[in-house]
Amino acid sequence: MKLIIFLFITNSLFASVLDDIRNQFPQIKSLKEADLYLNLLEKENNAESKAYFGAMLLMKSRYAKFPLTKYSYFKKGKLVLDNCIKNYKMNLEMRYLRFVFQNQIPDFLNYHANIDEDFSVIVKGIEKADLNKDFKIKILNNMLIVKKLTPNQGTQIKLLLAKI
Repeated sequence: MKLIIFLFITNSLFASVLDDIRNQFPQIKSLKEADLYLNLLEKENNAESKAYFGAMLLMKSRYAKFPLTKYSYFKKGKLVLDNCIKNYKMNLEMRYLRFVFQNQIPDFLNYHANIDEDFSVIVKGIEKADLNKDFKIKILNNMLIVKKLTPNQGTQIKLLLAKI
């Protein structure tokens, strides 16, 4: 019985950490916030948490003060996120994270190669994805606000929002 209670509490804590990060992303506004989520995610051992760990490293690169530190966080975050996607090619949530970052990262960092691929995977699979409706809507709304969204992509996202 104690084991069941422990597993229930552990699952509840896991869900709340990941759900909290899902709700806050991409509105992380400081290095301190990114560090907080990184510390929470270090203890998690599932694919989505690892992807968000990479995303938080990319967030840290946005808020770090020194260029070499920024670049170091960027390289680590990119590596973690890309490896997650390499292992879970059809995971829409991971693709969404990378899509958002690749559309926001400055051009000189050359991290834009997967934008169209990620977009395609997301729009083809989001209706049938095993994600709750509110989270699907959040993903699509967050995609609408990326800097480099094309008009065609925006139209496709709006059509999907109307269907969901």
